[in-house]
Amino acid sequence: MNIIIEDNSVKQNMLEASQLIWRAHGKKLLIIILTFFVLGFVFYGYLNNLIKNTPITQAMDREIDVEILFICWLLSLLFLIIFFRAKQTFFTQVKRGLNQAFNDFSVRKILITDEGVEGITEYYRTFVKWEIVADFKVYDRYISITNLLSSSPFFIPTYLMSDESYKSLLFYLRSTKKEIK
Repeated sequence: MNIIIEDNSVKQNMLEASQLIWRAHGKKLLIIILTFFVLGFVFYGYLNNLIKNTPITQAMDREIDVEILFICWLLSLLFLIIFFRAKQTFFTQVKRGLNQAFNDFSVRKILITDEGVEGITEYYRTFVKWEIVADFKVYDRYISITNLLSSSPFFIPTYLMSDESYKSLLFYLRSTKKEIK
């Protein structure tokens, strides 16, 4: 396999790829937020029913219900704030890293050979051997490959490839590596 990809909009492609990473991790935080929000309702209903069936005063009944509901909603709001701060921090770090690695006119050449995948620019160079690639995922415009040594994936912009090169790479990856759904 010998595929060469000329990427003239490196910063834009890397930013789009970072958005794909954020979507995957952002879903986890949103699930936690929704869980605590729903737990507020569940605990409110459960404790309301439980307390009404026991001989406790009405004033204490309302105080405990409202406190539990308020605590769960407060946790939900706290996680929502953490979510937006984490998102802002993530994209600030991505943009800072992109500005350090690539200047405004950087062109990246991606070489896909039998040994692995190499990304080359004037200021930045990465190489991933096929032996250490653990898995891959196919997106609309990218293929992300993750290796054992790095937690951040290497993104290959597939829309810049010819149809036969894309099919060849996909066939190789599907026959030798694990695909993440």
